[in-house]
Amino acid sequence: MDQKQGCVKKSNRKLNAVLILAVMMVVSFAGRIQAEAGNSAAAMYASIFDASFYARKYPDLVAALGTDENALLAHFLTNGMAEGRQGCAEFNVQYYMAKYPDLRATYGDQLPFYYMHYMSAGKLEGRQGNGTISNNTTQAAPASTASGAQPAASAANSEVDQVIALCNQARAQAGLSPLTKSEALCSVSVIRSNELVRAFSHNRPDGRSCFTVYDEHGIGYGYAGENIAAGQHSAQEVVNAWLNSAGHRRNIMNANYHKIGVGLVVQQGTIYEYYWTQMFTD
Repeated sequence: MDQKQGCVKKSNRKLNAVLILAVMMVVSFAGRIQAEAGNSAAAMYASIFDASFYARKYPDLVAALGTDENALLAHFLTNGMAEGRQGCAEFNVQYYMAKYPDLRATYGDQLPFYYMHYMSAGKLEGRQGNGTISNNTTQAAPASTASGAQPAASAANSEVDQVIALCNQARAQAGLSPLTKSEALCSVSVIRSNELVRAFSHNRPDGRSCFTVYDEHGIGYGYAGENIAAGQHSAQEVVNAWLNSAGHRRNIMNANYHKIGVGLVVQQGTIYEYYWTQMFTD
């Protein structure tokens, strides 16, 4: 049985799933970040936000908003990250910026991207989110290198770059300009791939549209799209699947898109194990 959307393919009595959905939406950028906070959102941001910590650290917010956890989370997502406020004991954006010059070279003074990086990739890589920086500190190799987690992250980055290269090959054959890799889009693509483990859908686990992840992290757009897939073990395999599906191909070949991000999350022991996301903007 082979279907284009929501298909489960069985072979040799072993589940080999290729689940692919594509969405292409043309959206007018409203120009303001909006966040919906709830219990599921609080769990999603647990590595960078704790409402009790936030309330204790910032009495000015308690005076204005009270101690409602949803209100405090909404402030953190829409204003607090941009202001550099500390959302929990685990993560301090000023420390993270100072400790990792490679991130500073990429993100500059765009503070929300450091929170996003730690939540979606840095913590998994073994990067330290808080501590003390001495004057002669240089960047050390992430602690997870010894345990083998860092090579896995490097392998994922290699697959990401190959996905982008293969998509640009297809665009070139159609006379289209290449897509530029966006680190910001890659970061939110990893967030979405993590969400796919819980809910394989263009809706996020809390029911909101996938495009709310752009708004939460200050990514502006006039045109935006998302491709998702699960079960493919390589860049070549997933790009082939996308290009052979009309909806996904339209996203990859859309002349309105100029930037791309790709996220790959591998979760051993889950039904599909490999979870892929492509996100596009103009």
